[in-house]
Amino acid sequence: MFRRSPPDPAAQDLIALGIIRKAHGVRGEASVEPWTDSPLRFSELDRVFLVSPDESQRREVHVASARLHGSRVLVAFEEISTPEELRPLHDWSIEVPLAEARSLEEGEYFVHDLAGLRVIDDASGREMGVVSAVTEGGSGYLLTVQPREGRPFDMPFADSFLRGIDLEARTMRVDLPAGLEDLESIPAVEEEAERGRSGVAAPAERRNASEPLATPRFRFDLVTIFPRLFDPLLAEGILARAIRSGVLDIRVHDLRDYAADRHRSTDDEAYGGGAGMVMLAEPVFRCVEAIMAERREGERPRVVLMSPQGRLLDQKLASELSVCGWLVILCGRYEGFDERVREALVDLELSVGDFVVAGGEIPAMLVVEAVGRLVDGVVGDRNSVEADSFYSGLLDHPHYTRPAELRGMKVPEVLLSGHAERIRRWRREQSLRATMEKRPDLLASARLDEEAEEMLRAIRGERGEGERG
Repeated sequence: MFRRSPPDPAAQDLIALGIIRKAHGVRGEASVEPWTDSPLRFSELDRVFLVSPDESQRREVHVASARLHGSRVLVAFEEISTPEELRPLHDWSIEVPLAEARSLEEGEYFVHDLAGLRVIDDASGREMGVVSAVTEGGSGYLLTVQPREGRPFDMPFADSFLRGIDLEARTMRVDLPAGLEDLESIPAVEEEAERGRSGVAAPAERRNASEPLATPRFRFDLVTIFPRLFDPLLAEGILARAIRSGVLDIRVHDLRDYAADRHRSTDDEAYGGGAGMVMLAEPVFRCVEAIMAERREGERPRVVLMSPQGRLLDQKLASELSVCGWLVILCGRYEGFDERVREALVDLELSVGDFVVAGGEIPAMLVVEAVGRLVDGVVGDRNSVEADSFYSGLLDHPHYTRPAELRGMKVPEVLLSGHAERIRRWRREQSLRATMEKRPDLLASARLDEEAEEMLRAIRGERGEGERG
Protein backbone atom coordinates (compact mmCIF):
# COMPACT_ATOMS: atom_id res chain seq x y z
CA MET A 1 0.00 0.00 0.00
CA PHE A 2 1.13 3.51 -0.78
CA ARG A 3 0.78 6.52 1.46
CA ARG A 4 -0.17 9.95 0.21
CA SER A 5 0.70 13.14 2.07
CA PRO A 6 -2.35 15.35 2.64
CA PRO A 7 -2.60 18.35 0.28
CA ASP A 8 -3.22 20.70 3.20
CA PRO A 9 -2.58 20.48 6.96
CA ALA A 10 -6.28 20.07 7.75
CA ALA A 11 -6.80 17.17 5.33
CA GLN A 12 -6.62 13.54 6.34
CA ASP A 13 -3.49 11.54 5.66
CA LEU A 14 -4.57 8.81 3.21
CA ILE A 15 -3.22 5.47 2.08
CA ALA A 16 -3.92 4.19 -1.43
CA LEU A 17 -5.33 0.68 -1.89
CA GLY A 18 -5.67 0.63 -5.66
CA ILE A 19 -6.26 2.54 -8.87
CA ILE A 20 -9.30 2.63 -11.17
CA ARG A 21 -8.24 1.42 -14.60
CA LYS A 22 -11.56 1.34 -16.51
CA ALA A 23 -15.32 0.90 -16.31
CA HIS A 24 -16.56 -2.68 -16.33
CA GLY A 25 -19.96 -3.82 -17.51
CA VAL A 26 -23.16 -1.78 -17.67
CA ARG A 27 -23.68 -1.22 -13.94
CA GLY A 28 -20.83 1.21 -13.43
CA GLU A 29 -18.41 -1.16 -11.69
CA ALA A 30 -14.79 -0.05 -11.59
CA SER A 31 -12.01 -2.39 -12.70
CA VAL A 32 -9.41 -1.71 -10.02
CA GLU A 33 -5.72 -2.59 -10.04
CA PRO A 34 -5.04 -3.47 -6.38
CA TRP A 35 -2.10 -1.90 -4.60
CA THR A 36 -2.54 -4.11 -1.58
CA ASP A 37 -1.50 -7.73 -1.23
CA SER A 38 -4.97 -8.37 0.27
CA PRO A 39 -7.39 -7.65 -2.60
CA LEU A 40 -10.34 -8.90 -0.54
CA ARG A 41 -9.72 -5.84 1.62
CA PHE A 42 -12.01 -3.92 -0.79
CA SER A 43 -15.02 -6.00 0.29
CA GLU A 44 -14.48 -4.79 3.88
CA LEU A 45 -14.56 -1.09 3.00
CA ASP A 46 -17.40 1.37 3.49
CA ARG A 47 -16.36 4.99 2.98
CA VAL A 48 -13.38 5.64 0.68
CA PHE A 49 -11.87 8.62 -1.10
CA LEU A 50 -11.27 8.81 -4.84
CA VAL A 51 -8.23 10.99 -5.59
CA SER A 52 -7.40 12.41 -9.03
CA PRO A 53 -4.01 11.66 -10.63
CA ASP A 54 -2.79 15.20 -10.03
CA GLU A 55 -4.14 15.07 -6.44
CA SER A 56 -6.13 18.27 -7.02
CA GLN A 57 -9.52 16.59 -6.56
CA ARG A 58 -10.86 14.32 -3.86
CA ARG A 59 -14.29 12.69 -3.82
CA GLU A 60 -15.85 10.77 -0.94
CA VAL A 61 -17.87 7.69 -1.99
CA HIS A 62 -19.19 4.48 -0.43
CA VAL A 63 -18.38 0.91 -1.53
CA ALA A 64 -21.48 -1.10 -2.42
CA SER A 65 -19.71 -4.34 -3.39
CA ALA A 66 -16.33 -5.75 -4.43
CA ARG A 67 -15.37 -9.02 -6.13
CA LEU A 68 -12.25 -10.55 -7.62
CA HIS A 69 -11.93 -10.64 -11.41
CA GLY A 70 -8.64 -12.19 -12.46
CA SER A 71 -5.84 -9.91 -11.31
CA ARG A 72 -8.27 -7.02 -10.81
CA VAL A 73 -11.02 -6.22 -8.31
CA LEU A 74 -14.44 -5.07 -9.54
CA VAL A 75 -15.73 -2.40 -7.17
CA ALA A 76 -19.23 -0.86 -7.23
CA PHE A 77 -19.85 2.51 -5.56
CA GLU A 78 -23.24 3.58 -4.20
CA GLU A 79 -22.93 7.01 -5.83
CA ILE A 80 -22.06 5.64 -9.32
CA SER A 81 -24.48 3.53 -11.36
CA THR A 82 -23.37 3.81 -15.02
CA PRO A 83 -20.14 3.43 -16.99
CA GLU A 84 -20.53 7.02 -18.18
CA GLU A 85 -20.31 8.29 -14.60
CA LEU A 86 -17.21 6.22 -13.96
CA ARG A 87 -15.17 7.02 -17.09
CA PRO A 88 -14.02 10.47 -15.87
CA LEU A 89 -12.51 8.67 -12.85
CA HIS A 90 -10.07 6.63 -14.95
CA ASP A 91 -6.68 6.49 -13.17
CA TRP A 92 -8.09 7.92 -9.93
CA SER A 93 -6.82 6.10 -6.84
CA ILE A 94 -8.99 4.55 -4.12
CA GLU A 95 -7.76 5.65 -0.70
CA VAL A 96 -8.70 5.36 2.96
CA PRO A 97 -7.54 7.31 6.02
CA LEU A 98 -4.26 5.98 7.34
CA ALA A 99 -5.94 5.18 10.66
CA GLU A 100 -8.20 2.71 8.81
CA ALA A 101 -5.38 0.77 7.18
CA ARG A 102 -5.48 -2.92 7.95
CA SER A 103 -3.43 -4.25 10.84
CA LEU A 104 -0.19 -5.79 9.72
CA GLU A 105 1.02 -9.25 10.62
CA GLU A 106 4.44 -9.72 12.17
CA GLY A 107 7.11 -9.10 9.56
CA GLU A 108 4.80 -7.03 7.32
CA TYR A 109 5.40 -3.36 6.56
CA PHE A 110 3.74 -0.62 4.57
CA VAL A 111 5.78 0.53 1.60
CA HIS A 112 5.82 4.09 2.85
CA ASP A 113 7.36 2.94 6.15
CA LEU A 114 10.45 1.58 4.35
CA ALA A 115 11.46 4.85 2.70
CA GLY A 116 13.88 6.78 4.90
CA LEU A 117 15.13 3.80 6.91
CA ARG A 118 18.87 3.76 7.64
CA VAL A 119 20.40 0.53 6.30
CA ILE A 120 22.88 -1.04 8.73
CA ASP A 121 25.29 -3.87 8.00
CA ASP A 122 24.41 -6.48 10.60
CA ALA A 123 27.94 -7.86 10.99
CA SER A 124 29.93 -4.63 11.29
CA GLY A 125 27.28 -2.12 12.41
CA ARG A 126 28.32 0.15 9.55
CA GLU A 127 25.64 2.44 8.11
CA MET A 128 25.42 1.67 4.40
CA GLY A 129 22.98 4.40 3.44
CA VAL A 130 19.33 5.43 3.54
CA VAL A 131 16.40 3.89 1.63
CA SER A 132 15.55 6.59 -0.90
CA ALA A 133 12.97 4.73 -2.99
CA VAL A 134 10.90 1.56 -3.06
CA THR A 135 9.90 0.04 -6.41
CA GLU A 136 8.07 -3.13 -7.33
CA GLY A 137 9.87 -5.46 -9.70
CA GLY A 138 9.09 -8.77 -11.33
CA SER A 139 10.04 -10.81 -8.27
CA GLY A 140 9.20 -8.43 -5.41
CA TYR A 141 10.25 -5.06 -4.06
CA LEU A 142 13.58 -3.37 -4.64
CA LEU A 143 14.96 -0.83 -2.20
CA THR A 144 17.21 1.90 -3.57
CA VAL A 145 19.85 2.74 -0.97
CA GLN A 146 21.66 6.08 -1.12
CA PRO A 147 25.05 6.08 0.69
CA ARG A 148 26.44 9.26 2.20
CA GLU A 149 28.93 9.30 -0.66
CA GLY A 150 28.93 7.55 -4.00
CA ARG A 151 26.29 6.03 -6.23
CA PRO A 152 23.05 4.49 -4.96
CA PHE A 153 22.53 0.74 -5.21
CA ASP A 154 19.49 -1.52 -5.26
CA MET A 155 18.86 -4.43 -2.94
CA PRO A 156 15.96 -6.89 -2.87
CA PHE A 157 13.55 -6.63 0.05
CA ALA A 158 13.91 -10.32 0.90
CA ASP A 159 14.03 -12.43 4.04
CA SER A 160 17.35 -13.92 2.93
CA PHE A 161 19.02 -10.50 3.33
CA LEU A 162 16.90 -8.92 6.06
CA ARG A 163 17.97 -9.30 9.69
CA GLY A 164 15.51 -6.92 11.34
CA ILE A 165 13.58 -3.64 11.06
CA ASP A 166 13.09 -1.15 13.89
CA LEU A 167 10.53 1.44 12.76
CA GLU A 168 10.92 3.49 15.94
CA ALA A 169 14.68 3.75 15.46
CA ARG A 170 14.15 4.03 11.66
CA THR A 171 16.76 1.34 10.95
CA MET A 172 16.98 -1.81 8.86
CA ARG A 173 19.69 -4.37 9.56
CA VAL A 174 20.81 -6.46 6.59
CA ASP A 175 23.36 -9.09 5.61
CA LEU A 176 24.09 -8.44 1.94
CA PRO A 177 26.23 -10.56 -0.41
CA ALA A 178 29.72 -9.21 -1.00
CA GLY A 179 29.85 -6.79 -3.91
CA LEU A 180 26.17 -5.86 -4.00
CA GLU A 181 26.95 -2.28 -3.00
CA ASP A 182 29.39 -1.98 -5.88
CA LEU A 183 27.18 -3.58 -8.52
CA GLU A 184 26.03 -0.23 -9.87
CA SER A 185 29.62 0.80 -10.60
CA ILE A 186 30.15 -1.93 -13.20
CA PRO A 187 30.78 0.05 -16.40
CA ALA A 188 28.58 -2.18 -18.54
CA VAL A 189 25.49 -1.38 -16.50
CA GLU A 190 26.04 2.31 -15.77
CA GLU A 191 23.14 4.58 -16.65
CA GLU A 192 23.51 7.43 -19.10
CA ALA A 193 22.62 10.33 -16.85
CA GLU A 194 22.40 12.77 -19.72
CA ARG A 195 19.46 10.84 -21.16
CA GLY A 196 17.29 11.54 -18.14
CA ARG A 197 15.89 8.00 -18.34
CA SER A 198 16.66 4.69 -16.66
CA GLY A 199 18.07 3.04 -19.77
CA VAL A 200 21.24 0.99 -19.43
CA ALA A 201 23.82 2.00 -22.00
CA ALA A 202 27.47 1.82 -22.91
CA PRO A 203 29.27 4.05 -20.37
CA ALA A 204 30.54 7.38 -21.61
CA GLU A 205 33.87 7.07 -19.78
CA ARG A 206 34.73 3.54 -21.02
CA ARG A 207 37.20 3.28 -18.17
CA ASN A 208 38.38 -0.24 -19.05
CA ALA A 209 38.91 0.29 -22.78
CA SER A 210 42.37 1.20 -23.99
CA GLU A 211 41.27 2.27 -27.48
CA PRO A 212 37.48 2.73 -27.60
CA LEU A 213 35.90 3.17 -31.01
CA ALA A 214 34.58 6.61 -31.87
CA THR A 215 31.42 5.06 -33.38
CA PRO A 216 30.07 1.66 -32.27
CA ARG A 217 29.79 -0.96 -34.99
CA PHE A 218 26.38 -2.14 -33.81
CA ARG A 219 23.65 -0.74 -31.60
CA PHE A 220 20.89 -2.56 -29.73
CA ASP A 221 17.94 -0.79 -28.06
CA LEU A 222 15.96 -3.08 -25.76
CA VAL A 223 12.46 -1.96 -24.72
CA THR A 224 11.04 -3.61 -21.58
CA ILE A 225 9.14 -3.04 -18.35
CA PHE A 226 11.84 -4.95 -16.45
CA PRO A 227 15.12 -3.25 -17.41
CA ARG A 228 17.11 -4.75 -14.54
CA LEU A 229 16.68 -8.23 -16.02
CA PHE A 230 19.37 -7.28 -18.55
CA ASP A 231 21.97 -6.26 -15.96
CA PRO A 232 23.72 -9.67 -15.73
CA LEU A 233 23.86 -9.97 -19.53
CA LEU A 234 25.60 -6.62 -19.87
CA ALA A 235 27.86 -6.99 -16.82
CA GLU A 236 29.85 -10.07 -17.79
CA GLY A 237 31.35 -11.84 -20.77
CA ILE A 238 32.04 -10.87 -24.35
CA LEU A 239 29.13 -8.43 -24.61
CA ALA A 240 30.36 -6.44 -21.60
CA ARG A 241 33.85 -6.30 -23.09
CA ALA A 242 32.45 -5.20 -26.45
CA ILE A 243 30.48 -2.43 -24.75
CA ARG A 244 33.53 -1.20 -22.84
CA SER A 245 35.66 -1.24 -26.00
CA GLY A 246 33.01 0.67 -27.92
CA VAL A 247 32.26 -2.06 -30.48
CA LEU A 248 28.68 -2.47 -29.25
CA ASP A 249 26.25 0.13 -27.94
CA ILE A 250 23.50 -1.59 -25.94
CA ARG A 251 20.77 0.52 -24.34
CA VAL A 252 17.88 -0.69 -22.21
CA HIS A 253 14.76 1.48 -22.10
CA ASP A 254 12.19 1.25 -19.31
CA LEU A 255 8.83 1.36 -21.08
CA ARG A 256 7.24 2.76 -17.93
CA ASP A 257 9.19 5.98 -18.50
CA TYR A 258 7.01 6.58 -21.56
CA ALA A 259 3.66 5.94 -19.87
CA ALA A 260 1.03 8.67 -20.04
CA ASP A 261 -0.06 8.67 -16.40
CA ARG A 262 1.73 9.23 -13.11
CA HIS A 263 1.17 5.57 -12.22
CA ARG A 264 3.38 4.56 -15.16
CA SER A 265 0.78 2.18 -16.55
CA THR A 266 1.87 -0.01 -19.46
CA ASP A 267 -1.00 -2.52 -19.70
CA ASP A 268 -4.77 -2.73 -19.54
CA GLU A 269 -7.62 -5.21 -19.96
CA ALA A 270 -8.39 -6.47 -23.45
CA TYR A 271 -11.30 -5.15 -25.45
CA GLY A 272 -13.80 -7.95 -25.85
CA GLY A 273 -12.94 -9.46 -22.48
CA GLY A 274 -10.94 -12.55 -21.68
CA ALA A 275 -8.14 -13.40 -19.30
CA GLY A 276 -4.81 -11.61 -19.29
CA MET A 277 -3.64 -8.05 -19.77
CA VAL A 278 -2.52 -6.39 -23.00
CA MET A 279 0.47 -4.05 -23.29
CA LEU A 280 -0.57 -0.50 -24.20
CA ALA A 281 0.50 0.77 -27.62
CA GLU A 282 1.04 4.45 -26.82
CA PRO A 283 4.07 4.02 -24.50
CA VAL A 284 5.73 1.84 -27.16
CA PHE A 285 5.12 4.45 -29.85
CA ARG A 286 6.64 7.16 -27.64
CA CYS A 287 9.67 5.05 -26.78
CA VAL A 288 10.42 4.01 -30.37
CA GLU A 289 9.92 7.59 -31.57
CA ALA A 290 12.43 8.79 -28.97
CA ILE A 291 14.93 6.17 -30.15
CA MET A 292 14.37 7.08 -33.81
CA ALA A 293 14.95 10.75 -33.02
CA GLU A 294 18.61 9.93 -32.35
CA ARG A 295 19.31 8.51 -35.79
CA ARG A 296 21.66 10.21 -38.18
CA GLU A 297 21.00 10.80 -41.87
CA GLY A 298 20.76 7.53 -43.74
CA GLU A 299 20.32 5.42 -40.59
CA ARG A 300 17.26 3.35 -39.91
CA PRO A 301 17.09 0.64 -37.26
CA ARG A 302 15.12 -2.55 -37.77
CA VAL A 303 12.39 -2.88 -35.15
CA VAL A 304 12.07 -6.46 -33.91
CA LEU A 305 9.18 -7.85 -31.88
CA MET A 306 9.85 -10.96 -29.82
CA SER A 307 6.81 -13.15 -30.50
CA PRO A 308 5.97 -16.88 -30.58
CA GLN A 309 4.37 -16.16 -33.97
CA GLY A 310 7.63 -14.81 -35.42
CA ARG A 311 10.28 -16.22 -37.71
CA LEU A 312 12.43 -18.77 -35.94
CA LEU A 313 15.89 -17.46 -35.13
CA ASP A 314 18.68 -19.51 -36.69
CA GLN A 315 22.30 -18.87 -37.59
CA LYS A 316 21.45 -17.71 -41.10
CA LEU A 317 19.04 -15.09 -39.78
CA ALA A 318 21.49 -14.02 -37.06
CA SER A 319 24.11 -13.45 -39.77
CA GLU A 320 21.65 -11.37 -41.80
CA LEU A 321 20.80 -9.23 -38.79
CA SER A 322 24.44 -8.74 -37.83
CA VAL A 323 25.06 -6.55 -40.87
CA CYS A 324 22.11 -4.20 -40.40
CA GLY A 325 23.95 -2.14 -37.74
CA TRP A 326 21.04 -1.31 -35.43
CA LEU A 327 18.22 -3.33 -33.86
CA VAL A 328 15.39 -2.11 -31.65
CA ILE A 329 13.95 -5.12 -29.80
CA LEU A 330 10.50 -4.95 -28.17
CA CYS A 331 9.99 -7.28 -25.19
CA GLY A 332 6.35 -7.97 -24.41
CA ARG A 333 4.64 -9.41 -21.35
CA TYR A 334 1.22 -10.83 -20.45
CA GLU A 335 -0.86 -11.36 -23.64
CA GLY A 336 1.55 -9.29 -25.73
CA PHE A 337 1.33 -5.84 -27.29
CA ASP A 338 -1.68 -4.07 -28.71
CA GLU A 339 -1.82 -5.24 -32.35
CA ARG A 340 -1.28 -1.68 -33.59
CA VAL A 341 2.34 -1.87 -32.40
CA ARG A 342 2.99 -4.69 -34.85
CA GLU A 343 1.08 -2.99 -37.65
CA ALA A 344 2.77 0.41 -37.40
CA LEU A 345 6.26 -0.17 -35.98
CA VAL A 346 7.54 -3.71 -36.40
CA ASP A 347 9.81 -4.80 -39.26
CA LEU A 348 10.38 -8.37 -38.09
CA GLU A 349 8.76 -10.74 -35.58
CA LEU A 350 11.23 -13.17 -34.03
CA SER A 351 10.77 -16.41 -32.09
CA VAL A 352 13.45 -18.48 -30.38
CA GLY A 353 11.40 -21.69 -30.23
CA ASP A 354 8.00 -23.26 -29.92
CA PHE A 355 7.59 -22.89 -26.18
CA VAL A 356 6.11 -20.39 -23.75
CA VAL A 357 8.02 -18.07 -21.42
CA ALA A 358 6.83 -15.21 -19.19
CA GLY A 359 8.12 -12.40 -21.39
CA GLY A 360 10.33 -11.35 -24.27
CA GLU A 361 13.38 -10.41 -22.21
CA ILE A 362 15.16 -13.78 -22.15
CA PRO A 363 14.46 -14.43 -25.87
CA ALA A 364 15.80 -10.92 -26.58
CA MET A 365 19.00 -11.78 -24.69
CA LEU A 366 19.46 -14.76 -27.00
CA VAL A 367 19.07 -12.48 -30.02
CA VAL A 368 21.61 -9.98 -28.66
CA GLU A 369 24.09 -12.78 -27.94
CA ALA A 370 23.60 -14.56 -31.28
CA VAL A 371 23.75 -11.39 -33.39
CA GLY A 372 26.26 -9.44 -31.29
CA ARG A 373 28.98 -12.08 -31.37
CA LEU A 374 28.94 -11.96 -35.20
CA VAL A 375 29.84 -8.26 -35.24
CA ASP A 376 33.50 -7.70 -36.10
CA GLY A 377 35.54 -7.06 -32.97
CA VAL A 378 33.17 -8.67 -30.46
CA VAL A 379 34.85 -12.08 -30.49
CA GLY A 380 38.63 -11.73 -30.48
CA ASP A 381 39.34 -14.62 -32.87
CA ARG A 382 37.14 -14.49 -35.98
CA ASN A 383 38.08 -18.09 -36.75
CA SER A 384 36.40 -19.10 -33.50
CA VAL A 385 33.11 -17.63 -34.74
CA GLU A 386 33.35 -19.26 -38.13
CA ALA A 387 34.11 -22.64 -36.57
CA ASP A 388 31.04 -22.55 -34.33
CA SER A 389 28.12 -24.91 -34.77
CA PHE A 390 25.69 -23.82 -37.53
CA TYR A 391 28.05 -21.20 -39.01
CA SER A 392 28.67 -23.42 -42.07
CA GLY A 393 25.38 -25.27 -41.68
CA LEU A 394 26.98 -28.12 -39.73
CA LEU A 395 27.44 -28.95 -36.07
CA ASP A 396 30.85 -28.36 -34.54
CA HIS A 397 33.50 -31.04 -34.05
CA PRO A 398 34.52 -32.28 -30.55
CA HIS A 399 37.01 -30.24 -28.52
CA TYR A 400 39.61 -31.43 -25.98
CA THR A 401 42.13 -29.84 -23.64
CA ARG A 402 44.57 -30.99 -20.93
CA PRO A 403 45.18 -33.58 -19.59
CA ALA A 404 45.67 -35.98 -22.50
CA GLU A 405 44.16 -38.80 -20.41
CA LEU A 406 41.40 -38.34 -17.84
CA ARG A 407 39.92 -41.22 -15.85
CA GLY A 408 40.80 -43.69 -18.57
CA MET A 409 39.47 -41.47 -21.38
CA LYS A 410 42.13 -40.42 -23.91
CA VAL A 411 42.29 -37.52 -26.35
CA PRO A 412 42.29 -38.81 -29.98
CA GLU A 413 45.86 -39.42 -31.11
CA VAL A 414 45.48 -37.28 -34.21
CA LEU A 415 45.05 -34.16 -32.07
CA LEU A 416 48.35 -34.87 -30.35
CA SER A 417 50.23 -35.53 -33.58
CA GLY A 418 50.95 -31.92 -34.51
CA HIS A 419 50.03 -32.75 -38.14
CA ALA A 420 47.91 -29.73 -39.15
CA GLU A 421 46.38 -31.27 -42.28
CA ARG A 422 45.39 -34.52 -40.56
CA ILE A 423 43.87 -32.55 -37.68
CA ARG A 424 41.89 -30.38 -40.12
CA ARG A 425 40.49 -33.41 -41.96
CA TRP A 426 39.68 -35.22 -38.69
CA ARG A 427 37.76 -32.21 -37.37
CA ARG A 428 35.79 -31.83 -40.58
CA GLU A 429 34.88 -35.51 -40.62
CA GLN A 430 33.79 -35.35 -36.97
CA SER A 431 31.63 -32.32 -37.77
CA LEU A 432 29.90 -34.29 -40.52
CA ARG A 433 29.44 -37.31 -38.23
CA ALA A 434 27.94 -35.18 -35.45
CA THR A 435 25.53 -33.52 -37.89
CA MET A 436 24.44 -36.84 -39.39
CA GLU A 437 23.81 -38.35 -35.95
CA LYS A 438 22.20 -35.38 -34.18
CA ARG A 439 20.75 -33.09 -36.85
CA PRO A 440 20.56 -34.92 -40.21
CA ASP A 441 18.02 -32.33 -41.40
CA LEU A 442 20.83 -29.76 -41.63
CA LEU A 443 22.64 -31.70 -44.35
CA ALA A 444 19.99 -30.83 -46.93
CA SER A 445 20.97 -27.15 -46.88
CA ALA A 446 24.61 -27.34 -45.71
CA ARG A 447 27.32 -25.84 -47.92
CA LEU A 448 29.47 -28.88 -48.76
CA ASP A 449 32.43 -28.93 -51.13
CA GLU A 450 33.80 -31.99 -52.95
CA GLU A 451 35.95 -33.04 -49.97
CA ALA A 452 33.00 -32.91 -47.58
CA GLU A 453 30.79 -34.80 -50.05
CA GLU A 454 33.43 -37.53 -50.31
CA MET A 455 33.69 -37.77 -46.49
CA LEU A 456 29.92 -37.93 -46.23
CA ARG A 457 29.70 -40.78 -48.75
CA ALA A 458 32.32 -42.71 -46.78
CA ILE A 459 30.45 -42.18 -43.50
CA ARG A 460 27.18 -43.27 -45.08
CA GLY A 461 28.97 -46.32 -46.52
CA GLU A 462 30.07 -47.28 -43.01
CA ARG A 463 26.47 -46.93 -41.82
CA GLY A 464 25.04 -48.82 -44.78
CA GLU A 465 23.15 -45.78 -46.04
CA GLY A 466 22.62 -44.66 -49.61
CA GLU A 467 23.74 -41.50 -51.38
CA ARG A 468 22.70 -38.05 -50.24
CA GLY A 469 19.29 -37.12 -51.65
